Amino acid sequence: MDSSMETKKDAGFINDSEIDSCKTCNYKRRKCCKIWNFRLTRHIVKTYYSNYSMTINFILFIFLFCLSHVRGMSNDILRLNLPPKEPVIDPNTVCKNYPDLSPEQYNLCSKYPDVTASAIQGIQVAIHECQFQLRYHRWNCSSLEKKNKNPHASPFLGRGYRETAFAYAVSAAGVVHQVAVACSLGKLKSCGCDVSQQGKMKNKWEWGGCSHNINFGEDFSRKFLDSKERKAKDIHAKINIHNNRAGRLAVIRNVRRKCKCHGMSGSCEMQTCWKSTPDFRDVGDRLIKKYESARKVKVNILNKAKTKFRRIRRRTKKSDLMFYERSPNYCDPNPLVDSPGTSGRFCNKTSSGVDNCETLCCGRGYNTLRVKRSERCDCKFHWCCYVVCQTCTYNEWVTVCK
Repeated sequence: MDSSMETKKDAGFINDSEIDSCKTCNYKRRKCCKIWNFRLTRHIVKTYYSNYSMTINFILFIFLFCLSHVRGMSNDILRLNLPPKEPVIDPNTVCKNYPDLSPEQYNLCSKYPDVTASAIQGIQVAIHECQFQLRYHRWNCSSLEKKNKNPHASPFLGRGYRETAFAYAVSAAGVVHQVAVACSLGKLKSCGCDVSQQGKMKNKWEWGGCSHNINFGEDFSRKFLDSKERKAKDIHAKINIHNNRAGRLAVIRNVRRKCKCHGMSGSCEMQTCWKSTPDFRDVGDRLIKKYESARKVKVNILNKAKTKFRRIRRRTKKSDLMFYERSPNYCDPNPLVDSPGTSGRFCNKTSSGVDNCETLCCGRGYNTLRVKRSERCDCKFHWCCYVVCQTCTYNEWVTVCK
């Protein structure tokens, strides 16, 4: 009994009677009280640190538990369908999974798979912009957006329509824009920030920061999109190359200068500036104006197309769009040109524009319905290479083409 009690005492355990006895200590019991005071102190310290350690461990456990669940649930919380990590970018994952690449494009992809992935994403951005700009037109670019399909393989882009010219131009612009931005973000091995102007002084500002690499983006866009056309000698290939260049110029000629102020109390005595690509919506707005004023090339004799094109091009600005075929009415589905028709499209019966029901429905009439409809909205493009959109739901009366 005594040995067990001694073991218990040595282990730092103190019962209530022992503590009470120490409270009544006098001088004669000083030695006894020193021993018990030491044990009491050790007991308090051990209890404190034991509780503190348990608390810290508990908090750490909760943190790790929540972190693991947040990683799994963050996409649901943010309503984003994000992949858990960035995909591996190599020739196997990019070049072999993107269909209908020409031999020249495939070779370029094999050398620069990361840049090609960025270029493909630029084409996706461009198709979304095409859909926005032509949303009220009979042909609204929707046929170019198909899962795991190359838009440039669509039979529609094999024609010489005004809409085809716009699609080529906006695609070329999308590649320049996306590659230039990806370079500055450090996503690509072959390029980085544009440092060509770094350190140069201009009045009270100097070039610095991380400029978007427009030159690299423009060069890769030309190699990737024009390579397929350069071997061909027909009017279609030459006009495609011209429209590709017009699209690239819509980005290059509208590069913005962004600056950051330096100085005491925000006095902005000195500024550091860098080049930035324009917002892609601005690029789309400029190109849709070019679409509306596009010039038609008359090709009467096929073997004289080269001479005719050169003569027309001298009178046409590099930034203008060109086409050579009259567009169909796009009213009815036509699989030969990958045109879905306008049946089922929403129209505006009070509009005087191209989206009015009489024009958009091609005289077939329309139905007025109360519907709950969902559509993609607030789309964001993420590196690499996927797009995430919200779903917007509307309850409304709509007019739908018959």
